[in-house]
Amino acid sequence: MACSHNTANRIPENGVPIFSSDVPPGVKETCYEYRGVVVPNHMTPRALAALENFEVRPDDTFVITYPKSGTTWMQLIMLLVLNEGNVAKLEGRHVMLMVPFLDIVDVSNFTDLSKAPPLAAYAKDMPSPRILKTHCLPDWLPVDIRSDDPEVKVIYVARNPKDAAVSLYHFCQSLRYMPSYESWDEFFELFIAGRGPVGSWFENVLPWWRRRNHPNVLFLKYEDMKKDHRGAVEQVASFMGKSLSDDVIDRIVEASTFSAMKKSKSANPDSYYIPAGLTTRESSTNIGSSFMRKGVIGDWKNYFTDEQNRRFDELYAKEMADSGLEFQFE
Repeated sequence: MACSHNTANRIPENGVPIFSSDVPPGVKETCYEYRGVVVPNHMTPRALAALENFEVRPDDTFVITYPKSGTTWMQLIMLLVLNEGNVAKLEGRHVMLMVPFLDIVDVSNFTDLSKAPPLAAYAKDMPSPRILKTHCLPDWLPVDIRSDDPEVKVIYVARNPKDAAVSLYHFCQSLRYMPSYESWDEFFELFIAGRGPVGSWFENVLPWWRRRNHPNVLFLKYEDMKKDHRGAVEQVASFMGKSLSDDVIDRIVEASTFSAMKKSKSANPDSYYIPAGLTTRESSTNIGSSFMRKGVIGDWKNYFTDEQNRRFDELYAKEMADSGLEFQFE
């Protein structure tokens, strides 16, 4: 399962990306290989170098996740905590713009990725305290947080890998700059081999689980957040050094429910991706699709075949052995 992250970047030659193993056409058209990991083209080597060399500040807080693990949900909660429940301070701007995604270049304003500036450049001019976001593996992160002794605060959200995989599959099918797949079956084979976009779920989650007792790390599970939304908000507030009243906590919980986020122009990813023209024709709003699909636990059962489930469970048992990390799958 493990990938080598020390190999040279497989930069395209004559416009054709080089991969260390066969990938489907929908991946070849939109991705390349960086340190042995398949990444979308908008995560350019320049953007990833800017992330690795990013200068953190002592009062920064990073939200780190494997994709489709409750990232936008956590971003909103953190912003509401930072603003002490004042929802009005978020109006007129989108969560996606208030929390820079340090892994990518600016795809909303530039069609030529070679000319698009890394979002890390925008983050440099933000006032403190900043909330910053990444999906990248620990080895690719700024030196101050990539070690087992991170110097700034990190909130890591983990979601059970089966639901994360299904959600990521749909996300990829909906965005024009993400890889596309002929079927769920095709995506599953790449996911189980650690060849999905941004690599292995295990290699993303487990290093942060091992750091869970560090004072600068808060490790939360998506499923626990669903089960005890208020408790999660209280944990985030305490971790961020905010002493908030019960009324403020109530406002944050209310504003960060799935239904409230779906209605919010500041929080629903639709209101960011669709106006920016980042969706595919198949994901236009006139057919009722949304980037906030279900937000439930156990949707994977509608996609995994019995054989796929058996194979994944075998891999899961091997990779998670002796970790002590357990997830709710339904």
